[in-house]
Amino acid sequence: MAWVVDGIGAQRRINVLDVGPAMPQTVAFLNSTRSQLHVADLLNSAIIEQQHQLDPDRLTARFDEALWMLDEPLDVCLFWDFPNYLSLQALAAFNQALKPWVTPRTRAHAFCAVKRSAPVMQHRYGILSPREIVQARAPEHPQATLPPPWRHVVRTLSLFEAVRGTLRRGGIVEVILRGTALQSATAAKQQASSLEVEQVPKPKPEDRRAVG
Repeated sequence: MAWVVDGIGAQRRINVLDVGPAMPQTVAFLNSTRSQLHVADLLNSAIIEQQHQLDPDRLTARFDEALWMLDEPLDVCLFWDFPNYLSLQALAAFNQALKPWVTPRTRAHAFCAVKRSAPVMQHRYGILSPREIVQARAPEHPQATLPPPWRHVVRTLSLFEAVRGTLRRGGIVEVILRGTALQSATAAKQQASSLEVEQVPKPKPEDRRAVG
């Protein structure tokens, strides 16, 4: 996370997208910096339930509508575990809707399932500091059934390239991404396949976690 939020607090205003819901810790952290926080709260939108009934164009349009608050390029995208709730078709539509707002300067963070059979715990996440993420159980979130494996997520988010992947407890990979020119499907697949996942020691079961 430290690499993702590096530069927040600089002279230039930083634009941050939190797919939500935003936790108080994130709001407090960003309020102490020169940051503009945009909260989309996509996990509480109807898109999750309707994604299998909508075609790709309609899905993209729905994500466009959900991102109505964006008006200039993004510096930081906080995806958290949102990709785990989407089919690959819906994730591709989300990627397309982000296209006007992602530049090579954009950085992103996501928690993805290491494989499709991995259980996904439903959490809310927030930034406590550049090196600490706070998490809390969110039983009100929709159930993430058969989440796409993390390499498929990285491949589908073709506006980004993965910088680092770190295996966390519970079958979750913490993925750090940066914006890039839109890749071809072949290039994205090669890039995702070449990324090595770091192993980290099991942390103690507590809500506050230090992250890189």
